[in-house]
Parts: sequence; structure tokens; C-alpha cells
Amino acid sequence: MGARCIKIFLVPRVIDGGTVEIEDGVHMRYIGKMMKAFLKGFTIAMVGGAAAMALVFFLPRLAGLFHFDKIRALASVDEPVIPRQKTKEELMSDALEKSGNVKALYMTADVANDPGAGATRLRDHIIALADTTEINGIVIDVKETCGPDYNEARLKGLIDQLHHKNIWAIARIVSFKDASQREIHPEWYLTRRTSKSAPDGCPSKHHLVAKNSEAATLHPILWQDNKGGYWMDPASQGARAYIAGVGRKMIDLGFDELQFDYVRFPSDGDVSEAQYPAWDGAIPRHEVMKSFFELLSENLKAYKPDIILSADLFGYVASQGADNTIGQRVADIGASFDYLSFMVYPSHYYNGLALPADPRNDLAAIDLSFSAARTHPDIVVGRSLQAAHDFLNPIVASSTATSSPALPARHARIRPWLEDFFHEADRVAHRPWGAEKVRLQIDAAEHVEPHGWMLWNASNVYTEGALKKE
Repeated sequence: MGARCIKIFLVPRVIDGGTVEIEDGVHMRYIGKMMKAFLKGFTIAMVGGAAAMALVFFLPRLAGLFHFDKIRALASVDEPVIPRQKTKEELMSDALEKSGNVKALYMTADVANDPGAGATRLRDHIIALADTTEINGIVIDVKETCGPDYNEARLKGLIDQLHHKNIWAIARIVSFKDASQREIHPEWYLTRRTSKSAPDGCPSKHHLVAKNSEAATLHPILWQDNKGGYWMDPASQGARAYIAGVGRKMIDLGFDELQFDYVRFPSDGDVSEAQYPAWDGAIPRHEVMKSFFELLSENLKAYKPDIILSADLFGYVASQGADNTIGQRVADIGASFDYLSFMVYPSHYYNGLALPADPRNDLAAIDLSFSAARTHPDIVVGRSLQAAHDFLNPIVASSTATSSPALPARHARIRPWLEDFFHEADRVAHRPWGAEKVRLQIDAAEHVEPHGWMLWNASNVYTEGALKKE
């Protein structure tokens, strides 16, 4: 049978207003179905919205009620964890802890930077000593008396190598004895009225002298010490800024500590003939140096709060507490630096060492001649450092007192320089030499303060037998 075709005819009717109305049962049923579908969809949307609102407002409470820890964890997976920034005090505390017991060897600028076979052999041996013995730090010359002396790329590579091995990196910066700026900044330098012949203080380092690109000008006659060294005026603001700038550069290269040497007025030569461009002679030398110490510390600590600062001082300053002729006072330096490094080399006590009895530490009076000082290196080191230690401790104890004058609140630790040289002369004279001499000094220093020590040998050859294996 053929399919039946049903046709539905809709008959329109015109009503008032010209609109058209369709009169048909099919139309009415269509509208009814549409209304049912609308109501059904509206109901579903309302129920879904209500459920979503309930999840938003009540799920956290339910999670807390039923300990939905996994839900919380999933919700916080993508939230970044921002660590709390350490305060300046916390950063400094960490740095002092890391530097608290550094045992270091000295390395010249040539050994640190020269890629040649000889320098490489010495450099590698020093690093090997740090790998196999108690040595955990290296002091590197970056600015000597002839001026800044380093290759930036090679030095940065060396510092990275040391840090990879957890070796403390110290930059040694010679301060006011500097021959490199005399042509471009003669106004920073000590002068003299009449010329005087002097040796060449930097015969192999003339390339370190900064050259003046302008036409040659008439420079004043610069003062030189007995070794031909040039000195900048410690009161010169330009010289001070220059030294601080070298310090900031070494921080940028990654050094852990900056050690400043020659932070003083000159002492050798006809110092009475020296003329100062900035210092008027009326302000005491120690006040000039004190202001420099404060400025240097403030400048570098502001640049990097956790940089460690240390200063080198003559050995006899440890037992005397001050040398006003060169402007060094232990109290002033101790207030601005983290470590004081007295050069207590027994062979450098040319006038011997005399100290009164010390009942508090049960120590007898001593009066050693120059020869006797070299015969008893342990006594020289121990008594010198003990005197400095006792001097610093009352400063700390009274730092919070209200009495005048105020004493420094900052406590500088002691980390001395010890000698690892002149062994042959000591051997011939039947004095302690070699490993025995070096170990006597180390043990004496550690008995006074547990903050480490440094060995000096200008040739960078060290007595391995004096070092404990690790």
C-alpha cells in the first residue's frame, strides 16, 4: 500500500490592528510543548545554580569539618610559595657563622691570574691543600701597592671554583699605599717640596699605572717611602671613594670577604717632609682613620649587608692597643670591621716583646729580645693576641653602658696572620723552623680565639706538614 500523506492547512485570520492570528489546534499544541520545555530547562538551571552556590559557600566548611585535607592540597597546588626575605641582621648573622673559623692561605695576584704553567702549579697546589687539610679559605691579592691587579674573567672563574669546593674567598685590598692613580689623580697623593731620589717601587708593574689621556701637565713632586712606594692622603675624599669602589667591584665578582691592608698613615721614610693635600694636621691621625673606617663600613654594608670586612694591623698594635703615629686604634677598627688580622710574625718584632704579668689569665711578665722572640714563636703569638683579646672584651662588656665616652657595640673577632717563611734562617740559628714553628703559632692562636688564622708566604709555598689532614 502507498504511504498516506497528511496535509494540514493553516487558515489565517486578520484581526484588529492588522496582525494575523492562526486558528488551528496544531498551533496551540505546539505552544504548549514549548512552554513545557522552557519550564523544564528553567527548573534545571535553578537547581544547578543553587547547587553551585552551595558548593562555594559550604564546601570549605565541610572540608574543615570532615578534614578533607586532599581537597585543600589540590586547591593550593598552583599557588606559588614565596620565601620570607631575611633581614639584614639575619644575613649578617649567617655570614659571621660561615666565616667563624676560617683557616686560610695567601695567594698573590700573579698566581691567581697567570695562566702559565708555574702559576697554575702553585695555584692548584694551594687549592689541593684546601681539599686535603684543615685549610678552608684563600686570601687573594686583588689590589697591591702598585694598584688593582687582576684579570676579571680569570678571577671570577677562580672564585667560582673555590665556592664549588666550599672554600672561603677573601679579597686582599691594599688601601692608601697605591702607585696606580698618581698620573690621573695627583691631587690625592702626598707631595714634597724638593725632589729626592727613591727606588722604583713597582719595577714590573708599570702597566698598572692609569694613564692620563690629556696633554702632559706639570705634576707636583710626589712623596715616596723608603721602598719607593706612593701614598694617598687618608683624608682625601677622592681616595676614599676610590678604595670603596674597589671594594664594591670585588663584591660584584663574588668574594665572601674584603680584607683591607695599609689602612693607615705612612710610617717609613722621611714622613716629616710629606705634605698632605687634604689633611690639615690639626685633626689627630686616629680621628682621620676612624672616620674612614666608619665611611668604608657604612658604604660596603649598605651595598651588601652580609659582606664580611676585615683589616690588617701591625703585630705590636695587638699588645699596645693603638699606634697613634699611623692612626690605628684597636677600638676604632673593632667598631667598624668584623675581623682584626694582626700580623703577629715573630720575625717582625724588631724591638722584642715586653708585657707585664697577666694575673687574670695566669700569665707571667715577659721581656723578649728580638732573637728570643724568634726562638719562642708561640709566646709571641699567644701573648700578643691575648692582650688584644682582653682589650676588646671590656669594649663589648661596656658597650651598653650609659657612661661617656661610648664604646663600640660591635665586637670584632680576631683572626691573625702567622708566618710560614724564614725557615732556613731559623734552622741555621737552631730556632724552631718548618712545621714545628708553624704549628706552634697555630696552636697559640687557637688557644686565644677559635676564629681561625691565615698563613703568609710571599712565594706561595706552604709547609704542608704543619697542617692537619682532613
